[in-house]
Amino acid sequence: MSRQPPTRLLTTSARVHPPYLPYLHNASQTRGKSLKWLPPLAAVVTAGYAVSAYRNEIAAYQTSTSTTTADHLSEQAEAERRRREAAMADAYGDRGSLEELERAVAVYEAQRGGR
Repeated sequence: MSRQPPTRLLTTSARVHPPYLPYLHNASQTRGKSLKWLPPLAAVVTAGYAVSAYRNEIAAYQTSTSTTTADHLSEQAEAERRRREAAMADAYGDRGSLEELERAVAVYEAQRGGR
């Protein structure tokens, strides 16, 4: 079977669409341009929220840590105060009885005389 050459040649100057169609195509692209900022905007908002939540979490952790440290230091100070009071009571007596008071006066005079 032999092929016949085409009787009508295709040309590039022929209009395939009506003249208003390119304008409609551009109009749909301009509407899409306003939406093209939506994903970066969502990413920036999400990153901002993540940073804010992270900073709040760190601040809460530091507050709880400093409170725990402050409680620990106050407990140490209280234990030191009790230890000093116990040493003073041993050295000078707690004045609960006359013998303890006499012993405290003797310790006090010995310390004062040593200076």
